[in-house]
Amino acid sequence: MNFWLTVLLLTLLIALICFYPLLRRSTATNSATGRDELNKAFYFSRLHEIERETQLGLSDNAAQLKTELQQSLLEDIPPQYDEAATDKKRYGKIWFLSAFLTLAILAALAYMRVGAWQAEAMLEKSYEKLPHFYQRLKEEQTNPLTDSELQQFATALRVKLQKTPNDAEGWWLLGQTAMASDKAQLALDSYARANRLAPDNIEYKLAYARVLMFSDDQSDKSKGMELLKEVLRQDHTNMQALSLLAFQYFETEDYKMAAVTWAMMLRLMPSDDPRVPLIEKSIRAARDAVAEQSAKPQN
Repeated sequence: MNFWLTVLLLTLLIALICFYPLLRRSTATNSATGRDELNKAFYFSRLHEIERETQLGLSDNAAQLKTELQQSLLEDIPPQYDEAATDKKRYGKIWFLSAFLTLAILAALAYMRVGAWQAEAMLEKSYEKLPHFYQRLKEEQTNPLTDSELQQFATALRVKLQKTPNDAEGWWLLGQTAMASDKAQLALDSYARANRLAPDNIEYKLAYARVLMFSDDQSDKSKGMELLKEVLRQDHTNMQALSLLAFQYFETEDYKMAAVTWAMMLRLMPSDDPRVPLIEKSIRAARDAVAEQSAKPQN
């Protein structure tokens, strides 16, 4: 509604700028009418002076002066304009209204032809399918979303988040779909928003930290480390946070801390956990790297 009101006001403004001369004729008419009234006032004022001078005996040719005054008034009266000016004024308004309606129709047709209404309609259709995508998420393990469905889901989430920008879960879901679609920047921005809206939610914080840890920017990696430490302060047994932390220590060649972190994970895992062999292998690799570092001569 606001959009169409804005369009109407802009069209009216353009019409006023383009077709203002059609309305200015009434100004000329008003000017002529004002001059006519001024002439009449001057005539009666002068006529009163002539009569007063005659009564005082100051003038003996009053008849001639009156005749000259009448002749002067007739010469100064503008051409007959009343009816013609009225017609011009009326026709000017009609032409202005016609031009405005024509401009409005052309603008509407142009918008219907090349405007963004079709894209807006598609966005609304995607938004209406949001409950369907939520249901599809429950089947993600057995029937993953296709690339087309991921794109539509992301579009529907964006429309929803425009309407409810404080929905932390919506931002997290948008980050998830962005990760699945290999849109790293969108994922980073979405996870950051979710974490800002719900700073105590460990799942959102972990998702944000994971993206930061794989960034090429060292400041992002440092921020990711801080987030992981915050998670571990909230839940010191969180396996995802410990795994990411150990991996980051190994990447930065802090092999001792990597081995310690993996050993902590190993103590928290049940003995039959299928990840145990991999963790043990990682611990051995980290300890070998520590031994190699110790064997290197110090400069």
